[in-house]
Amino acid sequence: MRMLFPILACGAIVAAPAHAAPDTPDAKAIVAQERELGRAMIARDVASLSRIVDEDWVCQGATGISDKAHFIADVAQRKLVMKSFALRDIHVRVFGDIAYLMATDDETSSYAGIDGSGTYNWLDVWQKRNGQWVSVATQITKVRAH
Repeated sequence: MRMLFPILACGAIVAAPAHAAPDTPDAKAIVAQERELGRAMIARDVASLSRIVDEDWVCQGATGISDKAHFIADVAQRKLVMKSFALRDIHVRVFGDIAYLMATDDETSSYAGIDGSGTYNWLDVWQKRNGQWVSVATQITKVRAH
């Protein structure tokens, strides 16, 4: 399936406090990865996206399920464009080598030339592999158009 989201979280990140994030090194590392993911989407930094998003990653959005290969291709080919992103209401929970991060973002984005800008709620599942946190699954829901 050739859809990605509407838009994966992050971007021209506005520094927001991790409201419900535990103050642990792992939680801080996961929030940092989310922020880097957003910056990489805006910059179309495929190398960073490939490192942060695991090979088995899947994303569920309004139009179905997508995978890493389609996500990376959509960003590289400018089908998925993220112009700005303000991350807020961050909630992180770490359970050993598995964690989740729930958040809200306000973004300016488009997919296949269609404006996708708005407010999104999403959930990312992370797994620590070889000492690094990688995103293994994303679920995203648009809650308001801009």
